[in-house]
Amino acid sequence: MDSKQAVTWLAAGLLINLAFGAGEAVAAFLTVYSSIIRLAIMGAGAPGVGEVIQLLNEVLVMAIIGIAVSIATAVTQYIGFAGLSRFSSRYSIGKVGAVLGPVGSLVALPGLYLLINAVKELAINNQVQPTTPTLAIQPQPATILSALIPALILALVGGAVSLVGLVMIAIGYYRLGEEHGSDLVRVGAILYILVLIPYAGPVLSLIGFILLIVGVLEVRRRLAAPSGG
Repeated sequence: MDSKQAVTWLAAGLLINLAFGAGEAVAAFLTVYSSIIRLAIMGAGAPGVGEVIQLLNEVLVMAIIGIAVSIATAVTQYIGFAGLSRFSSRYSIGKVGAVLGPVGSLVALPGLYLLINAVKELAINNQVQPTTPTLAIQPQPATILSALIPALILALVGGAVSLVGLVMIAIGYYRLGEEHGSDLVRVGAILYILVLIPYAGPVLSLIGFILLIVGVLEVRRRLAAPSGG
């Protein structure tokens, strides 16, 4: 695999992420958000347990789809950075990051599952026993807490692993832009990791992602030219 093929894999990963990410956003709007609107239209009073469970199930499905997309993207990124690391070990960090990303998501998924199940049980218990005396429902918080603790641990560990992977991938892209003199790739890589900044973070990350796509495609065109390396 030469440099052009490796960069092509990186570009493919970004485009896959863009396409499926857009599709997932549309699906989320048509499912999760439509459920929220449906609950609001129901008017005053607590929503039925069926509606709550349906909403939670949709959240879980969207999370699974997101993980599947991240795995598909990670495979292409791994191939791309592995190809580049054959010419320079500086890109090995991106290869490792491509592995950590989906691993972190897979670690966090059981935590999300446990959390959703705990909320489901709470919703069912509150509906089945709406007039139960206070003393009879005392064990309920402890039961939920016993599920929340491992859920939070898995979510925190998985999130931390994914974050480290994201930073390592961004460093790999930054080094690609540095080697080929692409400001678009360098700036895009920096903005891409700002997703955790409140309010402005997601917007900056999206801008960085778009810059990455344009910049990586530009690098690929340079490598494909007769004078390209």
